[in-house]
Amino acid sequence: MFNNVDGIYTFSFSSQRKDNCLVCSRTSQSVALSSSDTLQVLLDRLRDEATYNLQKPSLTMVTAAGENRTLYVSNLAQLEESLRPNLEKTFRELDIVDGQDIIVTDGSFENASVF
Repeated sequence: MFNNVDGIYTFSFSSQRKDNCLVCSRTSQSVALSSSDTLQVLLDRLRDEATYNLQKPSLTMVTAAGENRTLYVSNLAQLEESLRPNLEKTFRELDIVDGQDIIVTDGSFENASVF
């Protein structure tokens, strides 16, 4: 801040960390959905809710066998086209069970978030 007088003025404040912050927290975020909901429902919620405010989310999960499985990628045209049919599938059809983690990445934040 410039006061047009001799001396220096500084302002300091203490920053606090929010426990459930999507960017700096490593905690899982809970989203209530039905097993009959489609992947598109989750994607719409992630884009529309101000809490998440995601632009182009990509979704991945870890199967019961421990393998990574890509559900949807929105920022690469060829992958988006090949994975688009997953958007119409229900969680049951995608073998996503209650309590299973879905890893969400987006250009708007540095680290992946777990839902």
